[in-house]
Amino acid sequence: MRQRGNIVVLGAPTVVALWFICGFALMYVTTEAGQFGIYRPRQEWLFAHVLGGIAALLFGPTQFWLGLNRRTKIPHRVLGSLYLTAVAVSGTAAFYLAAHTDFGWVFGLGLASMASAWMISTTLATIAICLRRVEQHREWMIRSYVVTFGFVTFRILESILDMAKIGTILERKAAASWFSWTVPLLLTELILQGRKIFARRISAVRPRAANGYTAVPAPAAFDVRNSESFYQHLR
Repeated sequence: MRQRGNIVVLGAPTVVALWFICGFALMYVTTEAGQFGIYRPRQEWLFAHVLGGIAALLFGPTQFWLGLNRRTKIPHRVLGSLYLTAVAVSGTAAFYLAAHTDFGWVFGLGLASMASAWMISTTLATIAICLRRVEQHREWMIRSYVVTFGFVTFRILESILDMAKIGTILERKAAASWFSWTVPLLLTELILQGRKIFARRISAVRPRAANGYTAVPAPAAFDVRNSESFYQHLR
């Protein structure tokens, strides 16, 4: 039953990620300059950003699945290294694209902040596993993939705002660049910390520790008649 739940939890984001990759990301994985549009002067950086993001999106659910199976330590470590490399490449390219964006400084700052959160959470996850702190590694990897999924959330949120005709294109992109990762990361933190706060602590029944009152048998009742005969015997 638990395994089926893991399949559902990990399978849902995988399906959405594949939809995003096939529908939006793969159009930039090309050598044709005409496909990049306004990003043509920065097509190399966008290519590296998209390619690294695709790899991270696909490696993430696989990593979580392997992490649940203790018999696959070597593939887990190998894919973990590839995930770390993908985040480093895509995050670095994101900083460059944020600094040279055509959609205003608010959008650029949102993109740079998302890249910072992405690289910091992934770095802390790596440090945690190097120190063999498995629980902290797992939590930081969850945060890292939530930010990774921010690229998908950004596209979805931007499409919703566009269909609703809310604000200008610059305002929609700026709002999406912030809300696409901050809100999911906040919800993730509420779940991670809430589980610890509201977890039921099952108190096991422990045997009473021996002390001076329980280890020594209770003294016998004092009998006056026995004491008198004892003193007479001494005389």
